[in-house]
Amino acid sequence: MTDKKTTAIVMAGGRGERLRPITDTMPKPNLEVGGKPALGYALSMLSRAGIHEATVTVRYRYEDITDLFGDEYDGVSLDYRIETEPLGTAGGVRAVVAEAGDTDEIVVLSGDAICDFDLRPALSTHRAGSAEATMILYPSDKPWNYGCVRLERGGSRIVDFVEKPASAQYTQHPQRALVNTGIYILSPTVIDRIPDGNFDFGRDLFPAMIAEGHRVDGFVAEGYWCDIGSPESYRRACFDAAKNMIRGVTATLSPTGAIISADCRAGMGSTLTGCVLGRGVTVGVDVTARDSILCRGVTVGDGVVIGPGTVIGEDVFIPTGSIINAGELIPSFHS
Repeated sequence: MTDKKTTAIVMAGGRGERLRPITDTMPKPNLEVGGKPALGYALSMLSRAGIHEATVTVRYRYEDITDLFGDEYDGVSLDYRIETEPLGTAGGVRAVVAEAGDTDEIVVLSGDAICDFDLRPALSTHRAGSAEATMILYPSDKPWNYGCVRLERGGSRIVDFVEKPASAQYTQHPQRALVNTGIYILSPTVIDRIPDGNFDFGRDLFPAMIAEGHRVDGFVAEGYWCDIGSPESYRRACFDAAKNMIRGVTATLSPTGAIISADCRAGMGSTLTGCVLGRGVTVGVDVTARDSILCRGVTVGDGVVIGPGTVIGEDVFIPTGSIINAGELIPSFHS
């Protein structure tokens, strides 16, 4: 146990542009994987670590988030800070800490990643060490999508950090690199290095700290982590839940080969292999679809063929006999 005062901040204000049209009508933190909303994963990690108060920074469709999560989730009391202008990841955290007052450490999490880490070992390591910041890391074979990290040989200190490396930079890192998960443990001195305005941890703060010789450590976490930043990664996380890869949640595959939410119906002869269906989706007879996402309230007529990689937004009606080519993105009816 510790008597340290911990300020926990969960960032949940992004628009989720790469997830459109899914996020046209729903903020990314509300997307369900295994029947649990994405923001809930971050809050459950805090709860398991013994942290029972958190501030959630919100902006895009914030009413949807506050309505869903309310004042408490999984034993964590929630306060919300509505950002009226983009402040960046570090700028948003600085604003929260300025309002919170004195603190011994700051724990920062992303509210739109699916993750089941145990934060307690990382917290213990940070408290026992001399680093000003500890970045939670995870192995990835696609590091160009994230901040890519190199540790000192045989140690935990980060000696190189490249935010979303280009191909030339990527060649400096191993094929299965350690990437930044967006989860940080910070000493208060780090907050003093964040200026007013729009400022980012990965783009601005950490590269500068490392270059100036300030100690930033990495902690390689065990468990599951998936940044659901694209339709394909979101779909993959849903099926990982069905494979029991995520602690504490599960999803069930239907006889049609799909993950089907509540109040959905699929007609006889329909095959929905690798598909994810949101709440209230209705699928006609003899429909064929593969590796696609059908958002809430979608209606698909009889005999429709939907190619792989297609995303159909909320409340869209697909007439009988239609052919939807692979990779099409059909906007929500309300967008």
